[in-house]
Amino acid sequence: MSNLQFYRDRTIISQLPNELSCKMREMGLIAPDHYKVRFCGFFSCSGSISVFLPVNSAITDNEELVAHYLFQSLNRYYSDKLTGIQDTDGDTLIGGNVIFTSISLFEDYIKNGLYVRRHKLRSVNKGKTNWSRTISRHMPFISDSSPIYLDIESSQIKNISDSETARIQAEIIRDIKKRFGVLINGEEIHSDVNLEDIPIPSGDKETQLAHLNRELSLSYSERDINLIRLLKQYIENMDGTNNNILIIGTRHFQNVWESMLHKVLLGEKAYNQKLPVPYYLQNSKYHEVAEKGQRTDIIISDKFHQQIAVVDAKYYSALTPKDAPGWPDLVKQFFYEKAVKSTVNRDIKITTHFVFPGVEQKLISAHVGKRGQGDTHSFIGELEYPVIYCHYFDPIAVMEAYIKHKICSEFRKQIFNV
Repeated sequence: MSNLQFYRDRTIISQLPNELSCKMREMGLIAPDHYKVRFCGFFSCSGSISVFLPVNSAITDNEELVAHYLFQSLNRYYSDKLTGIQDTDGDTLIGGNVIFTSISLFEDYIKNGLYVRRHKLRSVNKGKTNWSRTISRHMPFISDSSPIYLDIESSQIKNISDSETARIQAEIIRDIKKRFGVLINGEEIHSDVNLEDIPIPSGDKETQLAHLNRELSLSYSERDINLIRLLKQYIENMDGTNNNILIIGTRHFQNVWESMLHKVLLGEKAYNQKLPVPYYLQNSKYHEVAEKGQRTDIIISDKFHQQIAVVDAKYYSALTPKDAPGWPDLVKQFFYEKAVKSTVNRDIKITTHFVFPGVEQKLISAHVGKRGQGDTHSFIGELEYPVIYCHYFDPIAVMEAYIKHKICSEFRKQIFNV
């Protein structure tokens, strides 16, 4: 496994090694006008992998496990997006198909082993009887009015493991282990003698793809078809890498952050359908425009205590008020609180929250008050605006829960206990 070097998203670019920042600029990951990194993921170059963890991540002694959490989190996020991930800035998850294909191939190998080519061979008196062929080709002896066949046509299935497809698979699995072993498994993957002894495939990449296309046309089992398609995808994906530089990650980790929090906090998927929507009056008729309605990030509820929390997943460092969400973000929360209130009875307690990545509480809450108070202990707030409570959730813990499909019950309680 290549060496892992750890950094964080939003790191000041001048603090990176010069060679790394130059390569990232060359690949378009760092724009000329940026002074901070805007990338979370993996940048592989010159035999090492630079790992950019989420902002405010606390790097522990078990660095390989942390890298594994990030790798698998990006894989789950990408896998959940059936139609890909597109926004105004293009594909927000670079190399998502590389992650998905690599993990799928490795898991298939662990579960099923190397590809086995199945051949059906005709035989006599061995294997499965073929009565129609026997009757048409052999003369029976008649005994007690019953025909007896001395030779019975039959067929046998012979499994051939030393095939070109198996060699291609073995070579790809060796490459995956070398590139991503620790990232997939969370720890070093020990040598597999059976795998290492398999000869390398013949021909170049185009020859291997041509062979896999022929093999695909002869395959019938679902597992074989899926495996061959994944092998083709891996060859095509890796063949397109630029000068041995491999990029897996996103410049927009806020999308992943929101998706992860929605899962681990057990956000209610359908709640936005309950919120009020705009209507336009035209020609004495009100026209509903539901697609332009409000869409909250995360709604969680505690039915036993009659509470609803409107949670906005904010991917900010939020170490000081200056790098915290601004007025537009506060306004959205104010309106979301008002919208949710319109859907429930008065006995339900509605609260609003920001959740930032981090392990240390820096900001407590956001308020609206009269201008001119400056920095003060005797704050005078505008009562018609709700308080927005601030929370910090360790991104490493979020990723671990996310890939293990766990609910963070304690953090849910922390949100409700404000």
